[in-house]
Amino acid sequence: MTTAAVPDESRLAEILTQVFGEEIRSLEAAPHPYATSHLLVDVDAELGGGRRISAVVKETGRRPPDRPRFVHRARRERDAYLRLLGRADLPAPRLLGVAGPYVVLERVGAVPLWEAAGEQVAQLVGQGIRAMHDALFTHRDVEFALRYDAAFYRCWLRRACAVDPTIAELAGVYRRATARLLLEPARLIHGELYPSNVLVGERVWVVDWESLSVGPAVIDLAAVTAGWPEPFGRALLDAYGTPDAVALDCARLQLAVRWLGWSRGWSPPPDHAHDWRSEAGQVAERLQETLG
Repeated sequence: MTTAAVPDESRLAEILTQVFGEEIRSLEAAPHPYATSHLLVDVDAELGGGRRISAVVKETGRRPPDRPRFVHRARRERDAYLRLLGRADLPAPRLLGVAGPYVVLERVGAVPLWEAAGEQVAQLVGQGIRAMHDALFTHRDVEFALRYDAAFYRCWLRRACAVDPTIAELAGVYRRATARLLLEPARLIHGELYPSNVLVGERVWVVDWESLSVGPAVIDLAAVTAGWPEPFGRALLDAYGTPDAVALDCARLQLAVRWLGWSRGWSPPPDHAHDWRSEAGQVAERLQETLG
């Protein structure tokens, strides 16, 4: 992935003026340290009335070249912030305003989960995700959310087999695993709850809501625990409430197949790399014994 360029200060000033309704006296901007393919800028500004603000400006709506078209919806994240994430019981940074495709968010004092591992952090994150899922449970009818249905699961298997034909060896257990996932309660989930999208400070914040989905909660749990050593993952899951182990493995297999079929020739940044093919094989072997 390539980091998007920072827009010039005059453009940022226009965005902030539209959001806050005041002229911008002074402005400093720098790329957000964890920016990837989306424009993400840290800004410190003084407004015309003398108030100073520290915020993050994010461009939403643009589809990164490596993102499959069928999972993309231009207004999903913007709508999520405007219509859902302003609730106090949801762990998203506070929305300060919207200007066209840009959302302006509070800048929180936190680091990504992958920089802050530890037993206490695992407990904090597990409890935070459970509270998030509980708060989202009554919002299953959000029309702009992605849907984890049978067609969605089948599509990822086709894409993965096209990229790596050996995935066909796992097709039978994958179909049984996704049938099992369809039996799980459908709820609103983050959809890409990887450690880079979980920020930890004095509390937990969750960012990058462009894949807001209706699906099983174990998808988020499989994502946030992917690649961690057992003590950390186990502490997080215990704090969450010990989800069904078989359903969690089904979600792990689905995520592995999804990333294998994400985009031909795509690879994650080195710090986030993971051997999804090996994971798919190991989880499929476990599920052969439990699902038959």
